[in-house]
Amino acid sequence: MSMYDLEEDRLVAEITGRGARRLLIQLPDGLKNEGPRLASFVRERTGAEVFVSASSAWGACDLSLDAAARLKADLLVHYGHNEFLRDGSNGIPVVYIPAKSRHEIIPVVDKALPLLQGPRIGLATVVQHLHNLPDAVKFLEEKGFKVQVPGRGPWSHDTGQVLGCDYFGLKRIEPEVDSFLIVGSYFHGLGAALSLEKSTILADPYDKTVQSLDQDRARIIRQRYAMVEKARQANNFGIIISTKPGQSNPTIALNIQRQLEENGKKAVILYADEIRPEKLLDFTDVEAFVDTACPRLALDDPERFSKPIVTRDEIMVVMGAWTWEQLLERGLVRL
Repeated sequence: MSMYDLEEDRLVAEITGRGARRLLIQLPDGLKNEGPRLASFVRERTGAEVFVSASSAWGACDLSLDAAARLKADLLVHYGHNEFLRDGSNGIPVVYIPAKSRHEIIPVVDKALPLLQGPRIGLATVVQHLHNLPDAVKFLEEKGFKVQVPGRGPWSHDTGQVLGCDYFGLKRIEPEVDSFLIVGSYFHGLGAALSLEKSTILADPYDKTVQSLDQDRARIIRQRYAMVEKARQANNFGIIISTKPGQSNPTIALNIQRQLEENGKKAVILYADEIRPEKLLDFTDVEAFVDTACPRLALDDPERFSKPIVTRDEIMVVMGAWTWEQLLERGLVRL
């Protein structure tokens, strides 16, 4: 049995209820192996034509809308995330199935107790564990903690939820807590740590480990400061925007281009689907890149790029519009 609830019966009900005859199923890499089984199940139960996307699915910001349109699909089924886009999906109906995890979270929350600082805890998790969050709140309260669950952010769909790019809910409650506990993977925990100034503890239900992310946060902040200083030396910038529906920010890119040029710099806007270092090598005159797509590209993998790459917020420090301290107060991870 899969460790995730793929809600096959709901999927069939959505297909039949909408009268869909052709659909595209999109799964994150960790669930792609379920694609053939889901396709066979749907075909047998509904008679619909089913295509399974073999492309990467980095989040609900990365809906395969263009692929679904080219296939003339009636429906896009997106697994592993919940709704992200606020401005529709180009007329293609999208069914979001979060793939709820069957992993227990209380044992790893219990394991994290010695690392928590202070009695007031901010608690959040990823979509796969949201259904277990009330149990974690109850458990912590029974242990004497006062628990705060964040509200929705601009991109997160539910209270208590964090995305890899949306920690605004946690920022709002930061003055009211002593430390944070994130239930999920290292990716989401690190994003929280880089967005917050108070101690962040990760409880990972998958590998059953707990750790403080405070040292990792300090290390990456030092790396980012060095990256900003390198970018200050550049005169020719490439501003990257993405074709992915939830990562495309042309207005922001144009504003950054204008501000750079007002500061005496040159800037070109680069439009890309997959933002890979090798794809940028041909832009030999560009001395530094500005990432306006997913901020985690610049923050998590800077060593993959041969030239400095900064986020849309870090470029404000490069241009002198913000101080480094103001950036840290806002948080390093923002979309």
